[in-house]
Amino acid sequence: MVTKILKTTGIILVLLNLWACPFDKFCKSPQFEIPDLISVVPIDTVYHVGDEIVYTAVIPSHIDSLNIDIYENTGVTSTMLGDSEISRLDGNYIEVHKGYTRRLGDENTLVAYLTYNPVDKVYEFQARIMFTQPGQYSIYPYWMRITFKSDDSDCPDYDIETSIRGFQPGDIWEFRVVP
Repeated sequence: MVTKILKTTGIILVLLNLWACPFDKFCKSPQFEIPDLISVVPIDTVYHVGDEIVYTAVIPSHIDSLNIDIYENTGVTSTMLGDSEISRLDGNYIEVHKGYTRRLGDENTLVAYLTYNPVDKVYEFQARIMFTQPGQYSIYPYWMRITFKSDDSDCPDYDIETSIRGFQPGDIWEFRVVP
């Protein structure tokens, strides 16, 4: 009788532990830090209404130093550029040339998506942003996340963290737009 109670209690404890464990604890996706895959031109501290910047992200599908090919291994044709801070530029005129944007969540947050270019074998996003809203802006340019998840996996196949070229960990790109 005691053995049966102990076995039942043990099984219940194991099941509770598995149920309470967060999903990402089971995901052991390869994570890579590849800085400077995003560029913003020009980077300045003061812009005027009507000034423009070009925001570009280019992630190669084949990464020689890691000996991987993201597209061949996952088949992913588009993925979100997480933490890209493009939402902080929302309200200004944004013209997307490569990739696309989408609004997500209850707050209708603007998010950038990279799309696969089979000719150049890269994932890319590019937008021209014309400042139409005066104000103070703060962009956190260091570690933006790009997750590549194939259809046959619950876990991401690859997780890449990157940054805006020219910034270091902990940097904040602060600028203002004046009339």
